[in-house]
Amino acid sequence: MKKIAVIGSGSWGVALATHLARSGNQVKMWSFNEQEMRMMNEERKCKFLPGLEIHNNITCYQEFEKVIEDTEFILHVTPSKFTRQTFKQYKQYVGNKPVIICSKGFEKETLKTLDEVILDELPTAKVGVLSGPSHAEEVSIAIPTVLVVASKQEDILEMIQGTFMCNEMRIYTSKDVKGVELRRSFKKYYCFLCRSSNRN
Repeated sequence: MKKIAVIGSGSWGVALATHLARSGNQVKMWSFNEQEMRMMNEERKCKFLPGLEIHNNITCYQEFEKVIEDTEFILHVTPSKFTRQTFKQYKQYVGNKPVIICSKGFEKETLKTLDEVILDELPTAKVGVLSGPSHAEEVSIAIPTVLVVASKQEDILEMIQGTFMCNEMRIYTSKDVKGVELRRSFKKYYCFLCRSSNRN
């Protein structure tokens, strides 16, 4: 059993937290929205995944320090446009904990990938990225899927693979952080262009 911090309470963050909690891990989530936090803690519901019952191993907070203290690694799952400003608020609590980026996209103002954004703010950070193909709705209800984790550090690859792997989820590893970041970022914008084209 591991203690894990999840920064972001959207559908993907909740889906990943649910997967980890089902495996017996203790998960602490951060939400910027008090109503979302109360819904998760008191009603055991997530407005982004209707019908899902929040696992008892998940607790949501609004304080970064409470979420991150005593955890072994951090999953960063906020929208790309909020990555830098959110990380700035909690980087003082990171210490030696790996930060696994689970968001897609680039920083609009700089066109930097999100691993570059994290390292801009904290050059000593131990960084990994987690990517699909996957859908939050499917992961939340344990439909079998595949993910890839990329990091330049072997210990991060082993830890994430060992923590996430189960009958419903296979995790592949890669040291090509930039390649994984670019693939999932272009996938995001390709999907956006397809949706826009279909509306025309």
